[in-house]
Amino acid sequence: MSVSRIPTRQRIVNTALELFASKGITETTTRQIADFAQVNEVTLFRHFGNKHGLLLAVLQECLQKYLVLAQVGESLMVSDISSQSDLRRFLKYYIQSSLRALESVPELVRSLVGEAGQYPAESRQALAQGINQVNQTIATAINDVLANSRLQYTLPPIKLANLLNTCILGYAVITLTSDVQAIWRDRDDFVNTLVDMFIQEVSPLTPAHPIIDIPAETVREILLQAKKCGAKDYAIAYLLFGAGLMAIDITRLRLKDYQIQSNHGILRTKDTSNQVRSVPLNQKILGHRYGSATSNPLSAYLKVRKQELKDLQKSRHNGDGDEIEAMFISGDRKPLTLEEIEQLWGRWTQPYCNLDGSPLAIMQARHTWCIEMLARGIDADSFCIISGIKVKELQAYQTRLNEKLAIDKAIALDS
Repeated sequence: MSVSRIPTRQRIVNTALELFASKGITETTTRQIADFAQVNEVTLFRHFGNKHGLLLAVLQECLQKYLVLAQVGESLMVSDISSQSDLRRFLKYYIQSSLRALESVPELVRSLVGEAGQYPAESRQALAQGINQVNQTIATAINDVLANSRLQYTLPPIKLANLLNTCILGYAVITLTSDVQAIWRDRDDFVNTLVDMFIQEVSPLTPAHPIIDIPAETVREILLQAKKCGAKDYAIAYLLFGAGLMAIDITRLRLKDYQIQSNHGILRTKDTSNQVRSVPLNQKILGHRYGSATSNPLSAYLKVRKQELKDLQKSRHNGDGDEIEAMFISGDRKPLTLEEIEQLWGRWTQPYCNLDGSPLAIMQARHTWCIEMLARGIDADSFCIISGIKVKELQAYQTRLNEKLAIDKAIALDS
């Protein structure tokens, strides 16, 4: 593409990245960037304010490209993962790809490390947010890999992703700033050792525990607790119990995924293999009505979200398009994460526990929805389609429903 056809702002960012990567940040001047980008230096300042503002734009550009690569790699590989050896292959692929990306811009990495103390707070915060976004993307991929492989890990996926990326970044910094041969024989030695360390902590899932649903009166109390916490909490709780979504499903929802069809709310979700399924949003949960298709906890939240959307659209030029599209966002205007949803669940369910005294798990909301759908009489094929549950997993839910029905019949004999 000719220089004249590239927007001025993007041309300046591209040029800055090239010069930062080849010469380092300190050694590159705004005059050099302007000259190479074929713009006036005043134009550069008008777009970015100063050199640090331009560096911030370059960092955001790098992180967005990295996220796209990570997501492409995830979609290509995750659906193929079905064993511990496949998990090893996935980790090795990700670590090697990450190191290649970092080593392709050695001067930029050296400058970021050596000059970090000179950056303004907003640049350091933006870099931290970008790293957190990368960690969340990889945590989602790891969660999917473990689920497909029927494996479990001692740490939550987000902590595993944080640790993995910290090791990768640390190795890259050591490689580009010192003699790595004194520590590791070569890159393969490091990669294989890191993969081995993570694989050692992986174990097959223990046999499935009995399906434990939540009593109707407790569900009602949980929903009331969520309502007290605000419109967003209430909407998320409504999706957990009214559509049987998992926490990971909620992090992936976009505003366009909620539609009203035939006077009923429909949600579109994607599973770990990127297959789309449609799920009806129940207006009744365990006998209690929560409004209609056009007036329910989710629609009430979406009205609040409209104002947030207007605010976020003002920052679209800063690369916040994904955040604008996300149905649920956090206080820092980023898509809600798995960790944050689990924290919300803990807040609503803190007063309640299971019969054995254990805390209520967020997956029990899905169990409750599944059993309610079967109790209402939905056939097995339809249930598997809307829930995404495989036929071989259906028997556990049917067994739990039969237990509940047997108890109800026994109680009825005493009345």
